[in-house]
Amino acid sequence: MKILGKIENNILPDIETGRLYLCQRTVADAADIFAYASLPEVTYPAGFPPVETVEDEAYYLEHVLPKSQAEQQLPSGYGIKLKGEDKVIGSVDFNHRHADDVLEIGYTLHPDYWGQGIVPEATSALIELGFTLLKLHKLELNCYDTNKQSQRVAEKLGFTLEARIRDRKDVQGNRCDDLRYGLLKSEWEASR
Repeated sequence: MKILGKIENNILPDIETGRLYLCQRTVADAADIFAYASLPEVTYPAGFPPVETVEDEAYYLEHVLPKSQAEQQLPSGYGIKLKGEDKVIGSVDFNHRHADDVLEIGYTLHPDYWGQGIVPEATSALIELGFTLLKLHKLELNCYDTNKQSQRVAEKLGFTLEARIRDRKDVQGNRCDDLRYGLLKSEWEASR
């Protein structure tokens, strides 16, 4: 992983990994993001309804996301691009602050790129950045028990299942278990 810059005003520096370029998302990326954020198979497992229009996505990027990050004092997240391609195909973010040194990670990816190890590669870079640059103590990840892909990502990256909140409702109102995973900095360091 190569960090391209430094943190300024809670904006994280861009990152290069073996195959990926993680960069700040802008309104100019709205159409790329809408291409996957409008798909129920992407959004419902991630815990939100599909985006209805490109304009809604642009508004989210320009107004909702920055406001949410400021209110929760969250560092910016990333759009995921394959090296050599100028198209956002997914995202990886710190989407919730549980304590000063405990953040939650979330991710999405266009289905055309599923099964290629992109989410683990991008999330691994965010984990490294969180534990090194941000000096976090712990990272958390939540997913529904119906989201087998996210469970595999969490386990592959060394997260431990800490809780199973039974019989919750997902965004569509379906009953499922809400799984809570955690990764301590000490565990991450020991696995390197």
